[in-house]
Amino acid sequence: MKIAIITGGSRGLGKNAALHVAKKGIGIILTYNSNHEDANNVV
Repeated sequence: MKIAIITGGSRGLGKNAALHVAKKGIGIILTYNSNHEDANNVV
């Protein structure tokens, strides 16, 4: 299984990248700085 590490994944480009990669069936590790609620929404 492939896994991608996405930094800044709670909003903006990082969020879009995380959603795009996940739709392709690739597992993701998502990091964020301070917005826990937005990060949870992406996951």
